This record gives sequence, structure tokens and C-alpha cells, in this order.
Amino acid sequence: MSMIEVLASEAVRVMAPSVAGAASGGARRLLALLTNRGERLPADPAGRVAFILRRAREDETFAAELAQELVAVDSVDAVAVVAPALFADREEVRARLAAPGVRLIGGAHGTGKTALAWQVVHDLRESINAYAVVDLDEYRDGAVLRVTEVRQEVLRQLGVPQVDDTAPIVADQYRRALRHRRFALVLDNVAGAAEAEALVHPWEHATVLVTTRVLTQDLRVWHPGRPEVLGAVDPDGAELILASRCGPEMLAAEPDAVRELIRRCDGIPSILGQAGAWLARRQGKPGAVAEMVARLRGAGEVGTLFDDSVRLSVAELDAGTAADLVTLAGHPGTDISDAGVAALLGRPADDLVDRLLDAALLVRGPHGRLSLLWSVRRHLRPAGDDAAFARYLRWFRDLAGAADLAMDPAGVTDRAREGRLRRYPAPEPAAWPFPHLRPVDWLQGEAHLVPDLLREAHHRGYHVEVLQLCGAMEALLTLRGHHWLCLEANAWGIAGAEALGLPLAAARLHALQGRIHVLLGQLDRADAELSAAESLVPDDADRQLTSSLLEFRARWAQERARLGATGELASAESMLRRAVTIDRALDDRRGLGLHLRMLANVLVEASRAGEALALLDGAAAPAGDARNAARIHLVRAKAWLSLGAAAEATGELDRARGLTTDSGATQYELELADLRGWAAHLTGDTEAARKWWGWVAYQYFLGEHPRAREFADRLSRETPGS
Repeated sequence: MSMIEVLASEAVRVMAPSVAGAASGGARRLLALLTNRGERLPADPAGRVAFILRRAREDETFAAELAQELVAVDSVDAVAVVAPALFADREEVRARLAAPGVRLIGGAHGTGKTALAWQVVHDLRESINAYAVVDLDEYRDGAVLRVTEVRQEVLRQLGVPQVDDTAPIVADQYRRALRHRRFALVLDNVAGAAEAEALVHPWEHATVLVTTRVLTQDLRVWHPGRPEVLGAVDPDGAELILASRCGPEMLAAEPDAVRELIRRCDGIPSILGQAGAWLARRQGKPGAVAEMVARLRGAGEVGTLFDDSVRLSVAELDAGTAADLVTLAGHPGTDISDAGVAALLGRPADDLVDRLLDAALLVRGPHGRLSLLWSVRRHLRPAGDDAAFARYLRWFRDLAGAADLAMDPAGVTDRAREGRLRRYPAPEPAAWPFPHLRPVDWLQGEAHLVPDLLREAHHRGYHVEVLQLCGAMEALLTLRGHHWLCLEANAWGIAGAEALGLPLAAARLHALQGRIHVLLGQLDRADAELSAAESLVPDDADRQLTSSLLEFRARWAQERARLGATGELASAESMLRRAVTIDRALDDRRGLGLHLRMLANVLVEASRAGEALALLDGAAAPAGDARNAARIHLVRAKAWLSLGAAAEATGELDRARGLTTDSGATQYELELADLRGWAAHLTGDTEAARKWWGWVAYQYFLGEHPRAREFADRLSRETPGS
């Protein structure tokens, strides 16, 4: 089966409801693509597959469009873009931007760059299959942009399956997986041409909107066309912004003063919004607009206008609200959730948020999160309320810790929890406040704040909390990936452990860094981190931690063996046997189950499947630990497949599938499908093998992952009757 055959089969499956007249928008778009030349689509599935194959082989562009429509059906299906709450003017600019191509949008803070980009995405909603909006300020460490993480976030938002974690593969996926898709991408707050060059490629069907606060010369050289430089909105748009705050009647009473106010505000949307909010608090007062003009008289530059408009708006706040605003301005990070505001202040804050939104001092972004205008932070210059920061940090740590504790088996005792590899004071478990969210889903949504939060916490001396939050991030690593983010978080954790004089905690984090580098294929870096960990754990200083280090070092040796290094598989086996001996001596059932399973996996790779199965008879995950229990069943399945026992392997795979669903882990789906394909292959069920491997190939193909070729080759060999 070729890759085109995989796409054709998948298209027929997805399209079936459309043919019957009951389907989602995405599936209907797929049907429209197939019949856009006026040809009649065959009624039977086999005929439809043949029809699609013929068109795909005749027209490479059609094949690419078919793939992108399948991505849309699988991921977002319908592009639901909510327009900005208010958008004024910019009609000509909107029209120019709403087409495929790369557009550069410049303008000072408050000129409406983000709102314009978001409105254009909304304008395009009928002609695109997906969109992504990324604020690059959320991915910066000082002047350094975490490019790999930005690329991963864009790929995830655009629905690309199987986003890798290895930087070179991510870069390749980012360039190739998007080349035929129809999408909109907003890269907000680009700082210089180097960032733009790393993140923008000539994708034929994409609309890429790049916004920047400063149109540097290198950005002008990088962008071949004329940038859109935002300044004032037109008078009608300016009046619309004012009226949205204070009402049209107030403006109608002072037309000359309104025109002068717009002139004084330079027509800048954010300044007009604050002026309108100021006027709204003077409803019914004669001459309020003229008073506002008088207050702004003398401000001649946009920067001064920002400061003056903020100063006037802040001056109108009552003392309590103003104090809360200062506290909020000291929050680390680019945005915050409503629940985070309440945690920062130590009380419910819905009324405060509404007041600050009404005063145009706080804005709600496209994804519902809150952020302060840059001019507000500059005006307030908060020193940072340490008590508020500590509240927020501990709230965040507790909720992140809930994701960590959710991986514990049901009913785990406090004593068992203390036996985990946490070499720092453990926080008390906290009640989970969001019944509609899994803890790990909450942590994934907030994870972009972690680097700024940990940096600030470290500099304020909250080293214990830093370690606790780093420990909680292991849940995100285990269940969802985010390897690069966890590498950065653990670096702060290591600094905290060193500040506290906790070498075993530092050793644990160095070991985790080594594990992550192994997963990323960076074996030299992994070796350095593991060596640092080993140097911090003298013999018998902490036998449980020694067992874990042996596990991570064995995993490193196993990867080296897969790359052809001789003797490394035997080395991995030896280290895991030593770990098992320690686990048994300590009666560490969690570690024992894990290390027996890993040892069995090494034995399977060494063609000793019988020994692996015998070993697994003594391996068990703690009751309720669905994820690790699933992994044991997967290794059993591999062993049975190695022995040619397809029925036994299929039973183990069925058990593993149910357990991974229960645990919420999603990273094993392709491995399960791959093994099911091998089981079907062993029984001679060619069609089932083609189905499973075709699905894997399709997932990798959509993500332009290097393994797509491997599975396509396997499909080409798995012909009917073979």
C-alpha cells in the first residue's frame, strides 16, 4: 500500500457520512474537493478509493490538498474563530492582509496590532482549515527565543499529529508538514529578523501575520513587501471606540471637544479606550470631554500619551482597586488566568477584573486569558508584593502537584508517597478546584508561565517551592512531553537544590535532565548530566536513588546499543539487574515493577523473549497505576510477538489499550497500532496489518515525521496474498 493509497482509504472513511448527507463541515469540504471538477463520485467504497487514486496520481496538488483536508477533519474540523469584542476601522488593511502570503505589521504598544491580526483570522475562517496564534513574549528567556518550543506550539495548534521533541526533527516537521495546508498563523511580538527567519517559511497556502513593536532595519530587509504600519484609526473608528465605553449620547453633546480629544489621543486605540473609560465615569457631567482634553493638553508624543492616559485612568480608581492593580502588575509572565488573579490577591477577583477591563487597563486575549497593557506596567513600576507572589507561587505549585499526585495509584498511602524519589520537603496535597479539567490538562495550559515563575521564585529565595514545582513538572513530561520546557525548569531546580545544600535533590534533577536528553537523542549531553548525578550520590548514600540512576544509565546504554554500540545491551541488562536487587532489598514495589519491565524489554531486544516472559511474571505495577500496568502488557506483547504467538500478543495489547485510555496517557497510541499490525502480520491477516500500519503511516505522514517512510515501505511489502 502506497502513501496515496493510505490517504485514499482514509478519505473514504471520513467522507462516508457526507455521502449519506450527515456530516461535519470538514467532511463536507472534503467531499467538495473530490467533486470540484464536476465528476460523479462512485457510490461504492472500492470505486471511491479508485477514483481518488486516479485523481491523486494525475494531480500532485490535489493529493496535497486531500492531505490537508484530512488534517482539518482529524484535528479542528471546523475553524471556530471568535472575532475581537470591538474592532474599528482598518478596512483597507484588513482587505490587504486577508490573503495567502507573509505580512509584517508594525506599530507601537496599543495601536491594535494583535486585534487586527485576530480580526483577519476571523475574516479568513471560511477559507482556512486551522489557525495558530502565538505570543512570542511567552517563549523568551531575556533576549533568547525558545524557537523549538514555538514551533511545537504552532504545530500542535494547527493539528499536526505526532509532533516530535528532537529539535532537528521539529524544525523539519515545521517546514514540511505545513507546506500544503491552508491556515493562518499569527506570530505576535517578533523581535528582529532572526526570529522571523526561524519561524516563517514560504508556505504556499498560508496567511502569516507577523507583528512587531519596533520595525527594525533588519526586519524591513527580511520582509520583501511594504510593512503595514499602524498608527491612528480614522475619526469614525475613533468615535466608535470612545462610544463603546461612554455611549454615543455623551459624545454628541460635545462634537468639537470630541474631535480635539481624538487628535490629542493621536487616534491610538488603547489611549482612546482609556479615555472612553474615563469619560464613562462622568456620565451626565457637562463638559466632561472638554475636561479630558484639558487634562491631556501638553502631551506631544505617543509615549507620553500612553503614560498620561494610564495616569488618568489609574487616578480614577479607588485606593483598593489601585493597590490591587499594582499587585497584578507585579505578576511574572505575560498573561494570567482569572483563577490566577484570585490566587495572587488571595480572594475572589471577578469584580476587580471587570473594573479593570472597563477602565481599559486590563485586556482579555484571544484565548480568554488576561494581560496588562505594557504602558500600565511601565507607569506603575511595581516592586512586587512578596506576599502576593508567595500566594500565587504556592497556589500554582499545589495545582501542578495535583497533576503529579494524579499519577499515583488510587488509594496510595502517605507512606508510599513519601517513598517516591522526591529529595526535598513534599507539599501537602491540595483539593482540586476544577472538576471539568484533568490536572495534567490544567498544567499543560499554564506551562508557558513556568520559566518566568521559577526564575522569579529563585531570585526571591523560594528554593523549596522551586524544587516542588520542578517535581510536579515530571507529570507533564511523563504524560505529555514538553521536553524542552522541562529541561529549562529543571535547570532552575538544580540551582535551587544547590542553594539549599541538597545534593540528592540536585542529583535527582540532573538524572532527569539525562533522561530527557536520552529521549531527545542527545546522548552526549545525557552522559554529562548522568555523570553529574552519579557524582552526587556516593555508594550507599541513597540506595533508592542509586537504583533510579542505574535505570536512567541503562536507558542511555540501551539507546547506544540501538545505534550500533557493541556491549551496551549487556551493560543495560547488568545495571537493571543491580537496580532490581536494590528494589527487592528495600521492598520498593513501585521501583521493582518498573525495573523488571525495563529489564524484560532489554531481554526481548536481545532475542531472549522466553526469559523476558518469565521475568515479567514477577513484575506488577501498584494497584491503580494504569499507565505502568499498560507498559508491562506492552512488553509482554513484544515478547509474545518475538516468539510468534500472535493470539497471546493480541490479548496483551487489548489489556494495554484499555489501561492507556484509563490513565489519560496519549503517547502510546502509535506503538500499540504498530504492534497490532505485527500481530496481524503473524496470523497472515494482511488486510488487518495494512489497516494498522496504514493508520500509523498516515499519522506520521500528516506530521511529515521521518518514520513515515519506514511505514510506507512496510506497507509496500505487505501486499494481499503475501
